[in-house]
Amino acid sequence: MASFFKYNTPSILWAVFILVLCLMPGRELPSLTIWEFDKIGHFGVYLILAVLMVYGWRKQMSFSFLHTKVLLKILLITSIYGFAVEVMQELFTTDRHFDILDALSNSTGAVVGSFFSAVFIKKETEK
Repeated sequence: MASFFKYNTPSILWAVFILVLCLMPGRELPSLTIWEFDKIGHFGVYLILAVLMVYGWRKQMSFSFLHTKVLLKILLITSIYGFAVEVMQELFTTDRHFDILDALSNSTGAVVGSFFSAVFIKKETEK
């Protein structure tokens, strides 16, 4: 279990950071008037989450089942998490709301992060 937390602390902290940021009142966040920057931000934070999770899952030795179909599992988890955070914004904040395009940006970032990780893993195993 210690191995899991040792290597997955960055992804856990990053997921908490995402949740806190997304549940903060919107008036406390800088205003992004350009639509693309908002979507790029959603894309980027989930790309980073996926990469951190792949790294942590591959390094840890506590749970062997996390070593099979890593990318698929992480893609599903990060996409579901991104959708759930959007739902929480709708339910638990007064000035932030569910946005399907944000959820799509979250999932797209997770896909690209997983793909990037797959390419990196392939190059690493070819050495």
